[in-house]
Amino acid sequence: MKFRKVPVILLGLFLILGAWMGNSRAGEGRKLLLVITTDEVETVWQALRLANFALSQGDEVRIYLTGKGVKTVTLGNEPLDVARKLETFLDDGGEVYG
Repeated sequence: MKFRKVPVILLGLFLILGAWMGNSRAGEGRKLLLVITTDEVETVWQALRLANFALSQGDEVRIYLTGKGVKTVTLGNEPLDVARKLETFLDDGGEVYG
């Protein structure tokens, strides 16, 4: 079971590096696409945390929900505040597709 988290960690690292290394001209926001394919609360919460941070930095962020990821819209606030993170993301101009 411990090895199952390795791909998620690597994916997270890839997304973070892609966000900071991509289109980094001064004065231009970057574009970030997050693909959520799971309904694991902690993983979804971390993805939304990254998405909200990128929005706060002036980046254009889109989230694509697929597979079990479409359940993201039904996740509540226990034990983590997924619904609140998603609401903040949408209120701040983020886009969700799926």
